[in-house]
Amino acid sequence: MKTIHKFMRLHHVILFFCATASLNAVAQSELPDTLDISHELDEIVVTAPENHTIGNKTLFYPTKELKNATNNGVQLLAGLKIPDLIINPATGSIESLGGGELSIRINGRPASQIDLTSISPKDITKVEYISNPGVRYGEATGVLDITVKRRETGYGVSLNLLQSVNRGWGNYTAALKYTSGRSEWTLDFQSNPMWRMSAFRDNSEHFLLSDGTEILRLENGIKAPNRMTSNRVSLQHSYAIGNKFLLNTQLRIFHKNDRYISEGEITTVIGDEHITDYEHEELPIKSTQIDVDIYMHWKVNKSNKLYFNIIPTAMNGTNGRSYQTSEVELSTSISNRGYRLFGEGIWECRIGNGTLSSGIRSLGEWNEARYNHSADINEKSVMGSLFAEWKQNLDKIQYSIGIGGTSYIVKEPLKHNYFNANPRVYVRYSPVSWGGISFTGNVNTVSPTVNQLNPVIQQIDNYQWSKGNPKVSAFQQYDAKVELDGRFKNTSLKLTVGNTYNHNPIMGAKTYIDNQIVKSYHNSGYNNNFIVKAQIRLPIFIKQLNLSLEGGWHKTVSKGLNYRHDYSQPFVNAQLMYVNGPWWVIVKYNTTYNSLWGEGIFSANNNMLNIGVGYTYRNATFMAGAFNPIGNISVKSRDLSAIAGFDREYQVSSTRQLFWVGVTLNLYKGKKRSAPQRKLNNSQTYESINNVKK
Repeated sequence: MKTIHKFMRLHHVILFFCATASLNAVAQSELPDTLDISHELDEIVVTAPENHTIGNKTLFYPTKELKNATNNGVQLLAGLKIPDLIINPATGSIESLGGGELSIRINGRPASQIDLTSISPKDITKVEYISNPGVRYGEATGVLDITVKRRETGYGVSLNLLQSVNRGWGNYTAALKYTSGRSEWTLDFQSNPMWRMSAFRDNSEHFLLSDGTEILRLENGIKAPNRMTSNRVSLQHSYAIGNKFLLNTQLRIFHKNDRYISEGEITTVIGDEHITDYEHEELPIKSTQIDVDIYMHWKVNKSNKLYFNIIPTAMNGTNGRSYQTSEVELSTSISNRGYRLFGEGIWECRIGNGTLSSGIRSLGEWNEARYNHSADINEKSVMGSLFAEWKQNLDKIQYSIGIGGTSYIVKEPLKHNYFNANPRVYVRYSPVSWGGISFTGNVNTVSPTVNQLNPVIQQIDNYQWSKGNPKVSAFQQYDAKVELDGRFKNTSLKLTVGNTYNHNPIMGAKTYIDNQIVKSYHNSGYNNNFIVKAQIRLPIFIKQLNLSLEGGWHKTVSKGLNYRHDYSQPFVNAQLMYVNGPWWVIVKYNTTYNSLWGEGIFSANNNMLNIGVGYTYRNATFMAGAFNPIGNISVKSRDLSAIAGFDREYQVSSTRQLFWVGVTLNLYKGKKRSAPQRKLNNSQTYESINNVKK
């Protein structure tokens, strides 16, 4: 059985626009030589080509025609046709074509997609994309940095409004900016309501009880209305002295209010006996998170730079679960509150034609959960890391070598102390100007989640229970990949062979405890995923029409406590993008990408078709589109357990033939100037202890 977060993933998939409501948060930073390289290229921007590649960094320069034809930063990015990215100008979503974490920044500072939609294209001077960033970028596989001229004085107002005309769905974004001298104030708000979104599940389960009894249970789902609402408000102040000093303070408030409902008819087969019943499950969730992000960048001299960041966070929320059949009635209420303190300090030093970076990160967490207004569970942990990395360019070879050490300390509910080393190496050889080959090797430490540590046992249904395991510990993840890439005129191609090996990972397993089927978590075995894929972007027939295509095959082997499972699958993602003058048209399709972890196979992506068209007139862009004109979103999952497995399919019928219209409005006034760079992406959202569900 999956946790509530697995269930929520289904509904987040509904939001094919949901990236605009999400936080793009990974603690990241920019390559050390960016400021100097940028300065040199800025001097020749008039005669420079539209893009220029330096090692693993590509710089794009938007033309005057493109700036005049687009109305915000996302639309301009779509027009630049960056090979590694999939960009939807209607929703503002930006994704890596090959998957993985993408750090998005404006003038080096962390940015949300709300920020990108509020940028005037005329203020954008340069866009940088960095592939395979270093050890101090955490888990990010790519960095996108947009250089924007900061206004000396003035203000800006931006709106991005999307609304379905036949379904209960909307996405509304608004932002205000005011600049005076060295200070800039920004206030933004985003709301993403969904109401009466009909969903249902079909489910086939089998159970092998401890006494040998075999049970088959079939569930035929009935449409039920679901509701999801997320809101975000942010107030930000930035104080800058040229590119030497930046102090950025941001207050963020996130609020969520969801209600998930699933119901249907169930038939239980025990031998020759057939029992028909009705099942109803409801999960209301409310949560609020408040944080203050304080960031400082100080350029000490030409060779040395310092970066400091601190983020205190407070959160609280409630989530409940009610599950009813004629045989069992369950009701659970969980209230959560917790605090986080994230801190980071980085020193960067240029030595000759190389750069040495070193730093420290720390995250302290405290959680308290109360079950049914009685039992209290406390969880306290501290994770700290030290890292250092050396980068250098040697003619046709670019390389970086890094090492990190991660200490993970759990104080409650049980005391644990762990330390792991995290080396990283990256080497790229470019024998020709149009391409090269690279190798990346990386070791990460993965810590347990609060729900994996939660020791409280919770009943799922008539036959199953679930509990965490406070004894599980952090584990090591080993990534290695070889990439061959090339560019010819407007065509780019990348071939990737990669492998991810998780040693002694935390994976779920179902066993008998006191004659009950209980799912818990254990450090055991391994999980290995091998992947081969190709990515290509090229113009089709005319230069205004571009195809982005990714296809491949992956195989996963998962060996845990008393089980071993294999799974393999091909996958394809494609996008057609047409940009011509004030018009743009997008058609995006992707097949399902399934992941095997433990004994569960879950959809990481889904069969979806998204069509959109937009027209820009002066300061406004008018848009319309359709989502899944044929078929529903269908999320399939399987549990391969021998004693309690299932084959399940969720369908969101309200997403079929969802038609929408939208408008983007951007107004700017003021005197421009160049802005300094901020390097860290610090926005973070956290997990709380949740109820289990079917």
